[in-house]
Amino acid sequence: MNLRFVIIGFLISFFCFVSLAQEGLKTARNGRVFKIFQFPKNEIPRIDGDTMDWNMVPNNYIYRTNELMDTEDGGGSDIDPSDLNVRVRIGWVNGLNRIYFLYQAYDDYWDFGRFNPDGYLNDIFELVVDGDLSGGPFIFNPRYARDSLKWNGKNPEYLENHFSFSGVHAQNYHIYTPPVNNAWTLIWGCQPWISEFPYANVAYDYNFLPGEDGDLVLEGWITPFDYAPYDGPDRAITTQLNEGNLIGLSWSILDFDGKKREGHVNLSHNVNMVKDASYLCAFQLMPLEANYLEQIKADWSFQVIDMQQGQVAFQDESMGVIDKWLWDFGDGTFSNEQNPVHYFLEKGVHKVITLSVEGPKGISKRTRYWEVMIGN
Repeated sequence: MNLRFVIIGFLISFFCFVSLAQEGLKTARNGRVFKIFQFPKNEIPRIDGDTMDWNMVPNNYIYRTNELMDTEDGGGSDIDPSDLNVRVRIGWVNGLNRIYFLYQAYDDYWDFGRFNPDGYLNDIFELVVDGDLSGGPFIFNPRYARDSLKWNGKNPEYLENHFSFSGVHAQNYHIYTPPVNNAWTLIWGCQPWISEFPYANVAYDYNFLPGEDGDLVLEGWITPFDYAPYDGPDRAITTQLNEGNLIGLSWSILDFDGKKREGHVNLSHNVNMVKDASYLCAFQLMPLEANYLEQIKADWSFQVIDMQQGQVAFQDESMGVIDKWLWDFGDGTFSNEQNPVHYFLEKGVHKVITLSVEGPKGISKRTRYWEVMIGN
């Protein structure tokens, strides 16, 4: 992409950000927009519990204990780091509809190893995502069920709510830290399949026993869904993650010490984030940091506009400061336009098409083979 489009893109993002700030996003933290780091496609984190892959993430993408508030009995924001100290990083990769996360925490008492059918009595990292920022309740629908309705597996109103609404347009993961003799997460919703590969993946690293203090690493990724029905992925609609988009996201930490819950700290500063997406934070899918951008790299895409007429629109997607373009359409014709529309006179598979770009940092070429096809 040339400098003009980089500047235009920056200005659009800036004014969108200003506009959103002025209008006030209906999200937690007074509409504050947090950032999601974009990993280069050749440096995607390996999910193995080793944090080395995350060292490239700048400090301004790390969300620490001081961002959290304890909403358990009005505990406030004065969280003692000698009791609980956390760092969270969120990432994405352009072209993959995944949200990557790294949760690092010190706890003075890691509570796990006890079984409870409700999924509690275990320290939990609760991650909630609303991929299309649609907002609103996503666990209890007032038309179906009240928050006070108890789950007993038989209540008709609760069952109707659960199978048609709970977790469908936003998803809540109760992630055990760490899990022992159970699944890695409890999905608070009707679609446990979202926690299985290829829709999620996690790894841990820790060396403490139940009741001890120590450091834990939780690394993984989840897939956000605009629609996630109870009966599996066939009818599901995956959130399409694109650079600059906003999503709803937040996390909370349920800290159990022995038989009592020490706190329920969360990024949203409102416990309603666990069941209502309007209380999530706004997170923006950021572009690559400048130091990961190549100085000049040719790239392009195309779209067949009219198969009968052989009309094809070519789109320059090159990276860097560029002042010259040369398209070789492989049929003896050329163009110096940045985004030409070309008419192929012959039907069939056009084997070799090349874009060459030139700028202050050098020359780059991109050839694509056997991709442009013109039929009858």
